[in-house]
Amino acid sequence: MPIYIFLITHVILIIGLSIYISQSSSQEDFLIGGRNKSSWAILFSKFAGAIGVSTLITYTGYAYKFGWGLFAMSIGSVIGYLVFAFWAAPRIKKLSLQGNFYTQGDIPLFVTGNRKTAFITNSITTIIQFFWVLLSLVGGAKIITFFELFSYEVSLLITASVVLIYVLLSGFKAVIITDIIQAFIIIVFLFILVFAMFDMQEFQLILATSTAEHVKIGSIVGLVLYGGLSVFGLADRYQLCYAAKDEKSLKKGMGFAIIPVLVIAFILLVLGLFVYTKTTTLDPDMVFVYAMQNFIPASWAPLLIVLFFAGLMSTADTSMFAVASHLIYATKQENKVKSLRYSMIITVLYDL
Repeated sequence: MPIYIFLITHVILIIGLSIYISQSSSQEDFLIGGRNKSSWAILFSKFAGAIGVSTLITYTGYAYKFGWGLFAMSIGSVIGYLVFAFWAAPRIKKLSLQGNFYTQGDIPLFVTGNRKTAFITNSITTIIQFFWVLLSLVGGAKIITFFELFSYEVSLLITASVVLIYVLLSGFKAVIITDIIQAFIIIVFLFILVFAMFDMQEFQLILATSTAEHVKIGSIVGLVLYGGLSVFGLADRYQLCYAAKDEKSLKKGMGFAIIPVLVIAFILLVLGLFVYTKTTTLDPDMVFVYAMQNFIPASWAPLLIVLFFAGLMSTADTSMFAVASHLIYATKQENKVKSLRYSMIITVLYDL
C-alpha cells in the first residue's frame, strides 16, 4: 500500500503543478517555455532529460563490466556537452532571437531560406525522437512490471497517460518545471537507495575493486565520437537553447549540466562495483534491476518506484514534446497550440 501512496502522491504533484502553471501561461510559454528560462532551469531540465531509466541500467552495466573504465567511456559525453554548451548553444540562441525558432528545422530554414531543408531536418528529428519516446515508455514499463507492481499494459498506459496529461496542460513550460522536480528526485532518491546498501568500510572496498574486463581503446574512440556528435542531433537541446533567457544563462546551464550527470555516473559506478563484489556472473543489462531486487530493503520500495517514474517521465516528456512540435512546424502561429495538443495525443497513441 505505501508504494501506491507514494506513486499517487508523485503523480498528483506533477499534474497539480501543471494545472497551476497553465493558469498563468501564455502561448509562448506553452510552445517554448516563454524564452525566459534561467541557467538553473536549463541545467536541471538538461540533466533530467539525459538521465532516464535506460541510463540507470546502461551506466550500471558498464560499471559492472568495466569498473572505473566507465569514466573513460564517458569522455565523449563530456566533450559533447562542453562543445555544445560553450560553442554551439550561444550561436543557436543568437540566431533564434532573430528568427523566433521552435524546431530544429527552423535553423536551416532561416539560414538558407530553403523549406525542403527544413522539412528534411524536422522529419529526421521526428523519427529519432519518436524512438526515444518509445524507448522511454516501453523500457520503463518493462522495468516496473519486473517488480510486479503493475502488469506491462497497465504500466505503459499509466506512464503514457500521466506524461500526456501534464504536457497537454502546460506544454514546454511543464516539461521544464517538472524536469526540475524530477531531477531532484533522481539525485536524492538514487543517492539514498545506493548508499543505504552498505557501510563506509564496504565503500572503501568497493572503490578499490577491479573488474576482470577493461575498456578497449576502440570502444573509447567510438564513444568519444558518438558522445561528441550525438548531442548536435537531439531536438531537446535546441529547444532548451530557444527557451533560455539569454546566452549567458544558456552557457552556464548547458555547461554545468555535466556535473550532476557525472555525480550520477559515480553513484552508478559504486552500485555496479558493489554488485560485482557479490556476484560476477550477471548479464550487465540486469545489474541495476538485480541490485534493486536483492539489496534494497522492502521498506525502501516506494522510493525506488518513484525514482523509476521520475526517470521515465523526465525523458519521455521531453521527447514527446519534441516529436509533436516538429510534426506541426508548418502550422500557422495562431493555430500552433491547438495543433500541438492534437499532435501530442497522436504521438502517444502511435507509441502505445
